[in-house]
Amino acid sequence: MIKVLLTGASGQLGYSLIKTKPANINLITPDRDELDLRKPKDCFNKILNIKPDWILNCAAYTSVDLAELNPEICFKINRDAPKYFAKALKITGGNLIQISTDYVFNGSQNYPYLTNQIKTPINIYGQSKAEGENEIQKEMNNLKNYYILRTSWLMGEKGKNFASNIINLLSKKEKIEVVSDQFGSPTTTTSLSKVIWELISKDTVIKKYNLNKFPIYHWSDQGSSSWYELALEIYSIGLKIGLIEKNKIINPIKSSEYKTDAKRPFFSILDCNSTQKLLNIERVPWKKSLHQMLLEKLKEKNLNN
Repeated sequence: MIKVLLTGASGQLGYSLIKTKPANINLITPDRDELDLRKPKDCFNKILNIKPDWILNCAAYTSVDLAELNPEICFKINRDAPKYFAKALKITGGNLIQISTDYVFNGSQNYPYLTNQIKTPINIYGQSKAEGENEIQKEMNNLKNYYILRTSWLMGEKGKNFASNIINLLSKKEKIEVVSDQFGSPTTTTSLSKVIWELISKDTVIKKYNLNKFPIYHWSDQGSSSWYELALEIYSIGLKIGLIEKNKIINPIKSSEYKTDAKRPFFSILDCNSTQKLLNIERVPWKKSLHQMLLEKLKEKNLNN
């Protein structure tokens, strides 16, 4: 059995990873009281004690606007905790998968970001995740026993995300407005979970043939969308399957009309070619993936009613 410690087990990605766990994985899922990422040195000691074969670091401070108001706690969770995980794994000999984000880029180009492009974050959240990547690389680069996996616009059937926010807003309002000039690749937690388990499954072969020379990878579902187009698709599918009960109106607006504490990248599509080649897997079109996720969300809703 492979001993895997999962942080963020109560979050949307954690939920999908637990649901899709392979049979040969012994999954340890500490809650926040047992493993508090706001206390990085405690995390270090916890890893020395548990000695996991892998850490899947899916926990993060992800409130992009609140991060602007709470930078200290954001950096502790997103930069310092990964640093101390890496320090501990250097001693115990385990591996790390760090989940990172498209927000490490500024969004000023109009073609997909490559894995080796210079990081240029434009908000505190993006900066904290970029620095978390840097700390891991400083600690573990000679060992190559880590993967930094960036993703974008992540949504699952559980937890807070764009899809759940849109469904919630449409249940309360007749008309909503959604930003139409920011572009990315919607990704479901099921898609990302598959890649994470594949990395662990194929890690021995990857190391044997030295395929992990640059251990930063990207994964998102196939295709791209604006937030507005994504909201329309959520609405369309939601109406068909019964997650949304009646006709509503969604209007497009510009980013300049929607004031937020943090700046967002206008374009944050990720180039996933190196991950596809490494793992020999295909990406699912985002609309298909979204449809399946919303069906799962409906099942969850029906189970809880």
